[in-house]
Amino acid sequence: MTIVQAREAILDGLKEHIGCPVVLSEENQPVPDPPYCYYSVLVPRITDHAFGLTELVETPGGIVRRRSEPVSATMSFTFCSVSRDIPGGYIYGEDEALELAEKAHGFFLLNGHNIETEHGDVVIQNIGGVINRSGFLVTDTIRRYGFDVRFGYVRSDEMPAEGIQAPGKPRGSLM
Repeated sequence: MTIVQAREAILDGLKEHIGCPVVLSEENQPVPDPPYCYYSVLVPRITDHAFGLTELVETPGGIVRRRSEPVSATMSFTFCSVSRDIPGGYIYGEDEALELAEKAHGFFLLNGHNIETEHGDVVIQNIGGVINRSGFLVTDTIRRYGFDVRFGYVRSDEMPAEGIQAPGKPRGSLM
């Protein structure tokens, strides 16, 4: 599994759970209407530099050498809102941002604690506390609450293993 595959598995589950857009921080695209969440990958690969598991694997494209090791990564999530009038009422941005952050926090504590994918599992290792991240923007305050999440997965790297063949078998065959 790669960090991109792990990230996408987390984002898919989180979007479905909170029901609002989850976008990459500092992206050159228009900001969604509130409420929304933005995320960033703070540390894409934390490893203890273990030797990992190295194996030869037969694939439809030939034999590959695969090295796998457990790694961790850290992502940051911030949930945003602004106070505003809506048909039939008024939204307090402070309350909406905090409620979204708490709902997302619950996602990681419950059904997002272990996310199964076709590439392996993403396991939540640590969830930081929800903290205020509000900031002033021109004439108003964007109400923001957020937290960081550290998760683990098995990172795999592959490369062709040319020149390896099983005795008595055609080139490129292990068995």
